[in-house]
Amino acid sequence: MWRSWNFNWSLQTQILILTVLISASVLTTTNWLSELSSVRAVERAIGDQTSNAARRLAEELRHSSIADLLPRFQKDVREVRDLEPNVTRVDVYADFDGELKLVQSSSARGDRELEGREISAFHQGKAATFIADEEPPRQLLSVHPLQFSDGRTGFLTIVSSLQAVDDILMAHSRIRLYSLLANMVLLVGAITLLFRTAVYRSVLHLVEVMGRFKRGDSSARAKENLTGEFRELARSFNGMLEEIQRSKENLQQQIEEATEVLAQQNRELYELNLQLYEAQRLLGQAERLALVGQLAATLAHEIGSPLSAVSTHLQMLLEDPQLDSRVINRLRLANEQIDRVCGIVENLLSAARQAPRRVPVDLEATVSKVAQLLGPTLEARRIRFQMQGEGGPFLMEGDPDQLQQLFLNLFNNSLDAIFDSGTLSIQVRRRPPNESLLQPHFQVEVSDSGVGIPAEEIEHIFDPFFTTKELGKGSGLGLAVCEEIVTRHGGRISVVSQPGRGTRFTILLPEIASNGASSLVQMARKERE
Repeated sequence: MWRSWNFNWSLQTQILILTVLISASVLTTTNWLSELSSVRAVERAIGDQTSNAARRLAEELRHSSIADLLPRFQKDVREVRDLEPNVTRVDVYADFDGELKLVQSSSARGDRELEGREISAFHQGKAATFIADEEPPRQLLSVHPLQFSDGRTGFLTIVSSLQAVDDILMAHSRIRLYSLLANMVLLVGAITLLFRTAVYRSVLHLVEVMGRFKRGDSSARAKENLTGEFRELARSFNGMLEEIQRSKENLQQQIEEATEVLAQQNRELYELNLQLYEAQRLLGQAERLALVGQLAATLAHEIGSPLSAVSTHLQMLLEDPQLDSRVINRLRLANEQIDRVCGIVENLLSAARQAPRRVPVDLEATVSKVAQLLGPTLEARRIRFQMQGEGGPFLMEGDPDQLQQLFLNLFNNSLDAIFDSGTLSIQVRRRPPNESLLQPHFQVEVSDSGVGIPAEEIEHIFDPFFTTKELGKGSGLGLAVCEEIVTRHGGRISVVSQPGRGTRFTILLPEIASNGASSLVQMARKERE
């Protein structure tokens, strides 16, 4: 408990309480011992006087008969009361066949109850003096044995009042209380004055200097002309502040040197990263050149001839006037896709020689075009297609054929994951710049209700030639191509999937610069028309 007081009470309050408790204990104990000694001395004096009076009265009444005891008793009692004013009662008891009876008394109130020590003194035949009651009003009894002329035995008891002693005790208690209160008031006043004049000023000055130093005033120092021990404390405090200031300056210098070294290392690391990135880019381009060179000849030979034949038949069908307009639209769409495939082959051949084409592309229009292409498949498999776009147009700068290929691969991948009727959802929205995105981006989410991808396989789905489909139903290049297209357009692609709960691909593509947005919007509209 005292430890908790140290946290809640000031030093002055603690010293005051401690001083008051010690002083009160010392004064109370001293006065109580002094008072007890005085009271005991007065009680012994009254006891000696009462005992002497009992002995003298017993000598006077010795060998008197019980019958003629009264005149002599009254005379002797008056003499005793004249000499001892504290005597309040004198009783004479006699033994009648083993029963003690009062034969004479100076009190008109009759018999009283005998004390045990009176009876004990009578049976022992000894004189005894004692205090009958410890609580006020107290009485002192002095017993002395008697021998009557008729052979009977008895005893004489003189009762003296201790009221005077009790009055002295009460007076001493009041004096002790007043003395204690006066001492407490003087002690509290003296300690408070001492703290106000000597301690508080020094402590407040040290606290004020400490606050200035904490706020940045490095020249703040304590005065060294303080009172008493605070003078030495101020010197030590100033020495500590000077040592802290030196340590702070040394630390600041070390931080500046370390910061400069770290900045130099960061610059060197940045340059190394640039060199590494350029080397990786050149290496990737060289690898693509080698891969494209190998695939181009095969694709041109294996795909070119069949596509030419298919395109020729489609052209002939388009010239048939009996075809329904819906069939003509589908044939024209199929012919456009064949032309796009031919363009992809041509792009593969030219990828090693030049940069990809960059034109304004509306993502929403591109997704709608791919959905129109896959419309018959969606209807045949009873798959619901949902498209949501918040605040278009969604213009970016890129290759429209590659972006169309990106979404076609993703949609086909989702269709392969849906074994029965289900849902394919597309959501396009804007993402403002943040810590990871330095410019505005479009976020495209492709979600399906398919079977999902196991956790142990999801980290490999963008690897070339990795597939989760059955043998003969997938080459493992679709998602790898998607990642390559997104990366070429300065974006990112990620996937989240749970087995049995579907898959969601999230694509981030940079939005076109705002200074050319209006002209590119018009170009995009013309292209769609």
